[in-house]
Amino acid sequence: MNGRLARLLRGLREESGQAVVVGVVSMIAVLPCVGLAIDIGQFRYEQQKMQAAVDAAALAGAIEVSSCGGTADCSAMQKAAQQALVENGFTGSTLKIQCASPGTGLTLTVNNGPCSKGSTSGDPNYGSTSYVEALLAAPSNTFFANLVGIHTIHITVRAEAYVAPSFCLFTSTSNTTTSGPQGILLNGGTLTANCGVMDDSGSSGALASNSGVTFNSTKFDVHGGWSPNNGGAFSSTPVTRAPAVPDPLSYLTAPTAGSCTGQNVAGSGTTTLNPGTFCYGFNLNSNTTVALNPGTYIIKGGVNVGTGATLRGTGVTLFFTGSGQLQMNSGSTAQLVAPTSGGLAGILIWEASSDSNSIIIDSGATGEYQGAIYAPSAQLTLNSGGNTAAYTIVDVKTMILNSGANFTINSNYSSLANGSPVKSGSAALAE
Repeated sequence: MNGRLARLLRGLREESGQAVVVGVVSMIAVLPCVGLAIDIGQFRYEQQKMQAAVDAAALAGAIEVSSCGGTADCSAMQKAAQQALVENGFTGSTLKIQCASPGTGLTLTVNNGPCSKGSTSGDPNYGSTSYVEALLAAPSNTFFANLVGIHTIHITVRAEAYVAPSFCLFTSTSNTTTSGPQGILLNGGTLTANCGVMDDSGSSGALASNSGVTFNSTKFDVHGGWSPNNGGAFSSTPVTRAPAVPDPLSYLTAPTAGSCTGQNVAGSGTTTLNPGTFCYGFNLNSNTTVALNPGTYIIKGGVNVGTGATLRGTGVTLFFTGSGQLQMNSGSTAQLVAPTSGGLAGILIWEASSDSNSIIIDSGATGEYQGAIYAPSAQLTLNSGGNTAAYTIVDVKTMILNSGANFTINSNYSSLANGSPVKSGSAALAE
């Protein structure tokens, strides 16, 4: 018995040496697989980080499309895309545009419109300046693959984004309940908005339209109802029961009135006015011209522009404190451009929330209203006349469009240092 036990133990000792050899050989075979799995895991982790960053870059670039004014890959777009990378932990990237070949290091390429796929067959949005394509390329160091001479793996990720239609005409943003006023009344005439329209009234009759109306817009949302629907031609059919949006200009801080200015408007000829507080407003008689120097005009009364009179000024904001209005009478002309920078950038005509006096652009009036017309408690009446401004924003309690009006609302914000003062447009990923 003891002899058998001894022989058994001796056999086990001899086989243990073989097991060690087999174990070592097995480890040599398995280690490359483990190393490959670690490298692949690291590669996928880096790829996911880069994809999140390039998604953010494409979205940031797309938000700036409206600020570029038709200029592809404008500087605002490039800066926004590169800043998005920094915010996602990628610093020191080389920036390239319009399908340039990436470098060997961390490279961001911004394309407006997309071009990396080569044609519309590869990308249906190829060449469309409404879309922004971003590509991020970077080397990723290997660990175990480095032992067999593979030192880096080059990763390239791609994203494509566009800006969802933004609004530039708002009504009743402070009156969204079902008891709110009628937001838009379309009696006739033509209004062309190269942007979206938001009637925020929650009333069942928030929008009313009659035959003879032509209304063009990229989008038309109505928080309440469209009743009665008596006709009208719409390029975008109004969508009722849309979600309400907050007042996009409620963040503005009203300017502070100073001492009453002693400046007066002459009865004829041309008068030049400087910024100040006009306690009684001013009237422009027939064939009178008033030129406004840049700045803020605080008006406690009204501004009435008579037949044949012209009101002009660049870099100006007209703020009505609560007891006045702007009235452009038949045959008058407005040539008004809002500031391009500062706290009131893009704000042209502003009635305080306590002011319910209507803004009237009357029959035969022509002009340029470049900036926001903001009257949260008042009505805008468009009786006739046109608008040649590069951009206009309307944010009022109610709006009436009457027969004979032919008003255009453009949305080229390239003159503004920080783009539109309304940030309602949202970017979305297309790919």
